[in-house]
Amino acid sequence: MRNPSDFPSFDIHHHVGSLDIVSGAAGNAVPTLEDDIERRLAYMDENNIAQVMLMPSNGYPAPDGIAATRRVNDYVARYRDMLPGRFPAAVGTVSPLDGPGAVAELDRCIEELGMKGIVWHHRFQGTAIDHPMMDPFLERLQHYNLPAFIHLIADSSLESPWRLEILADRYPDVQFVALDGFSSPDHAHWMPYLASKHPNIIFDTGVLVSVSHLIEIFVRKVGAHRLLLGTDFYSFPKLFNTAFPLNEILASDLTDEECRAILYGNAKRLLSIN
Repeated sequence: MRNPSDFPSFDIHHHVGSLDIVSGAAGNAVPTLEDDIERRLAYMDENNIAQVMLMPSNGYPAPDGIAATRRVNDYVARYRDMLPGRFPAAVGTVSPLDGPGAVAELDRCIEELGMKGIVWHHRFQGTAIDHPMMDPFLERLQHYNLPAFIHLIADSSLESPWRLEILADRYPDVQFVALDGFSSPDHAHWMPYLASKHPNIIFDTGVLVSVSHLIEIFVRKVGAHRLLLGTDFYSFPKLFNTAFPLNEILASDLTDEECRAILYGNAKRLLSIN
């Protein structure tokens, strides 16, 4: 296995907020922003992760609709600004169910908060990936030339990969980032084929399952430039201890150049970070 210190890494899949809606941990004390940052930095340092891109947890309560979404985006931007050397980028979110005002919130995320794109986790947001309500958002992202981050978690029909294929065909000029696409053995073997058919989709390694030489197979079929390091980290509740995808990449048969592209270079290019 390569020495992690020789391969600085950029993790594009770090959630800010709780996963209580899935973990059943509701009622646990929510850490302060400072405590949350401390937990995140400890994970990053333990796993030799130099920088991360922050994104909201899409399972947030929204009793007041779009006002809740605005608070979430403001919090993520504030979190990013606390330590820009380690958190140089963030993306916001909007809910299709928030109605026309959500397009204005997308504009605010980009123009006022300096977000690098928009993320959706449709199973938490009550719509399918390919629902027509997504169209105004993707038109705006096309205008800004910024990526759409879409979760493809394997146990949700709302997030089935074929739905992302429909969007990718409908918006060929939008850069899509498929998050959690390797989250089951079936999906893991599906992703190289999907990538070969849709050049405007790139993929992260969030919730990567252990399938024999999966990363090498993907890279050999479509290239290292189509893959990004993502570990799908939540600071509370803590879901795992080690950055499994990072370790798999470092222990793989890929070349050092390919590893550097996946671990850092591709993210820098996608997010326009020097």
